[in-house]
Amino acid sequence: MLSNHLKDYAEKKYGERLPYLKAAGCIPEEELWSCTPDEAVLMKFFYGTMPLRDAGEYEFGTFLSFVKHALWLRENKDWCAALPEDIFVNHVLYYRINSEDISENRSFFYEQIKNLLPEAGCGSDRLRETVLAINYWCAENAAYQASDMRTASPMTVYRSGKGRCGEESTFAVTAFRSAGIPARQVYTPRWAHCDDNHAWVEVWLNGKWYFLGACEPEEILNKGWFSHASSRALLVHCRNFSDFTGEMAEECIGKEGVTYFYNNTSTYARTKKLTVTVRDREGKPAKGAEVSFEILNMAEYCSVATLRTDEKGEVSLTMGLGDIHIRAMLDGWFGEALVSAADQVEILLDTDIAGMDWLTDIWMPEEVKAPEDYPVNPGTVTSEQKQKKREKLAAANRLREERIQAFYNEEKAEKYPEEKELLQLAAGNFDELYRFLEKDANPDRKALLHSLSQKDYKDAKAEVLEDALIYAGEVRGTWEEDTYRNYLLYPRIYYEELTPYRAFIRGYFTDGQKEGFIKDPESIWRYIEQNIGYEPEFDYETICASPVGCLKLRQGNPLSRKILFAAISRTLGIPARLNRVTQEAEYLGSDGFRVPGKQQEAESGKAAGRKAGLTLQAEDGGKWIYFQTWTIGKLEGMRFATLDYEGLRFDGKECRLELEAGIYRLITTARMPNGNQHASQRIFAVKEGEEKEIFVSLREGSIEDMLVRNEIPEFEVTNGAGERQKTGDILKGADGVICFLEEGAEPTEHVLNELMERAGDWNAMTDSGVRLVFIVRDKEALSNKTVSRTLEKIPAVTVVYDPEGESAEPVARRMYVDPEKLPLLAVTRAGMTGIYASSGYNVGSVDLMLKILSLQENR
Repeated sequence: MLSNHLKDYAEKKYGERLPYLKAAGCIPEEELWSCTPDEAVLMKFFYGTMPLRDAGEYEFGTFLSFVKHALWLRENKDWCAALPEDIFVNHVLYYRINSEDISENRSFFYEQIKNLLPEAGCGSDRLRETVLAINYWCAENAAYQASDMRTASPMTVYRSGKGRCGEESTFAVTAFRSAGIPARQVYTPRWAHCDDNHAWVEVWLNGKWYFLGACEPEEILNKGWFSHASSRALLVHCRNFSDFTGEMAEECIGKEGVTYFYNNTSTYARTKKLTVTVRDREGKPAKGAEVSFEILNMAEYCSVATLRTDEKGEVSLTMGLGDIHIRAMLDGWFGEALVSAADQVEILLDTDIAGMDWLTDIWMPEEVKAPEDYPVNPGTVTSEQKQKKREKLAAANRLREERIQAFYNEEKAEKYPEEKELLQLAAGNFDELYRFLEKDANPDRKALLHSLSQKDYKDAKAEVLEDALIYAGEVRGTWEEDTYRNYLLYPRIYYEELTPYRAFIRGYFTDGQKEGFIKDPESIWRYIEQNIGYEPEFDYETICASPVGCLKLRQGNPLSRKILFAAISRTLGIPARLNRVTQEAEYLGSDGFRVPGKQQEAESGKAAGRKAGLTLQAEDGGKWIYFQTWTIGKLEGMRFATLDYEGLRFDGKECRLELEAGIYRLITTARMPNGNQHASQRIFAVKEGEEKEIFVSLREGSIEDMLVRNEIPEFEVTNGAGERQKTGDILKGADGVICFLEEGAEPTEHVLNELMERAGDWNAMTDSGVRLVFIVRDKEALSNKTVSRTLEKIPAVTVVYDPEGESAEPVARRMYVDPEKLPLLAVTRAGMTGIYASSGYNVGSVDLMLKILSLQENR
């Protein structure tokens, strides 16, 4: 069944890994003998291509379950049997999709969806219908919910019914692969036009990839709310864990560890091929230079692709038609440029990273333009298809909520009133948390549960929590309560998978080693540096090894080793943490938290002992939101690493940061509704013990900067007579303001009050032909006092109804504002051309709309 080409590839890759597997005692030779010949080939393919940490984390049988299921599909499903071999092994067989925890899940998913699958010999249309049906099944079992960066497994998403886009897409890909339908996660690592990213799914049908929104079903393929957004992407790509490719190989845009990245941008957006030529100080081609392509997003330059120059000193990347920051580096020298709408750019490595002359310590303004909206994948849907989707999605939502609610046992939860909410959030993990609570009356059980994140409630195992409780309890009373709970009892260190590591660590080290670690916590870090290796070539940096996996495999990436340090320390009763700002491992010493390895350097004069202080001064501290209007990054090697001050707020007009001595980059940005940004950056050094002040200001835009031209899709509402009416017929080609309201909610109340304060101006606007439209759920909204008073003061308002509450989201998505916040206000020009929108309450938004409409009238 398998080609010699694949057999040779698997054997070669497996052979390259054997020395590392042997060193870790993870050689699967004995198990391989019990496999069939085809199973053995695919298991070697796995062990030869997987992130090395997976070999130390999961059992042989877990991987074998994926192999057996894939081979069964290949033998029994004709659409799977007909697949090209590279498509089969990369996009049906492969066990890993993203950074999810791995478990035996393919057979489970297959059992859930097997009734949706067609009979043998089905045509292409039937298989296309199957793909759409499976995505409706996904919607029945998972819906979007924002959460932290850890990727929940498909089984966790199924049990909880919730997931962010990266988890929904991992879930959907799992479902498709379980049916023998090739699928992959596709994503834009950062949007260019807004501060976010997104992931979705592509499926392989009839020799071609088609896209769809994961758990966001449509009646046709190549359709999703992100269709317009993706037309503005600078980069869309997918990852493979092997370079086993066939005749239709796609543009590979680099390799990081075991992951290969392939460029999908031209499917979604208008593109250009940008060639970067890097030259050294003498003007010669710089072979082997590292070229980082960076998107300004969340007020940081985020590297989305890194390539190495060839003999000519060149790299090329197919990308969208917007501005991108490029940083080239080689042997301690660098050069950079903001590139706009160019096919070629030359960068000179003319700056010595070790010098000081490039630290200007002045603000350098930059104008960063986002790609323009363009209908690359319009995806026309009929009214009948829209109605069918509404009905099927409503049914899917009901089924999902009923299934998830059934996990919650009200009678049991009543026993723990303070924990009822988290038990409800646990959904399918209810019994696991309840079992932990029930074991005894130890008050630390509740404290430990309340320390977890919402996502942890969905998949934390009782054995993990018990492991933390038992070994932390041995040093209870030795430390202050807050220290004990935060840095000893609580099991989470960063965003790693929660695992029961403490019992293993206690048994792993000798009594002498443990005594030495307790006396000198610095020796823990020395042990890790001496005994835990790191092979970047076999790493997948998005995931980290568990403490147990790290010790078993004797391998771990930098983050894994820091987590291991904190895990060993906590196990031995030494308070430890991962600093959320710097992501450094720290332990509690007599003078506060220390970074292991740094203390000796400070004492020997090799590193700064005292922190530096940076105070930021602003006219209005309320405008400064970290990861939105500003960030600060520290130079680490050749690149700036953004510090994580998320949630930090200015105290009035100032904000003070405590920093290590070093070189820093401040970035400020004001993003306009059209996606463009008025940015500034400032690079400076701070010395040990120095107190430095910097004034920050945002470069505000003009009204013209606020305007866009986005065609809003036609949608239907119900008028006062109970008839369905198109919004275009209501606007009648005039300028207008469409207001989606949530009566009684505070943000809507504010907007209505602002409308009433300027009632005279709005009446003048409506007299001149401007249409003001209120969209509410039903007629009951009119009984709200603020709504009724607004209608009295501005009588020309047209009130219509959206009982399903489904119309606001596509309008918000089309205008690139938050679809989850009401009120939604959209200013339109000559009918359904959106020129400005805001969601939620923004002070002055009503006045701004008046100015925009006045500007349009005067043109």
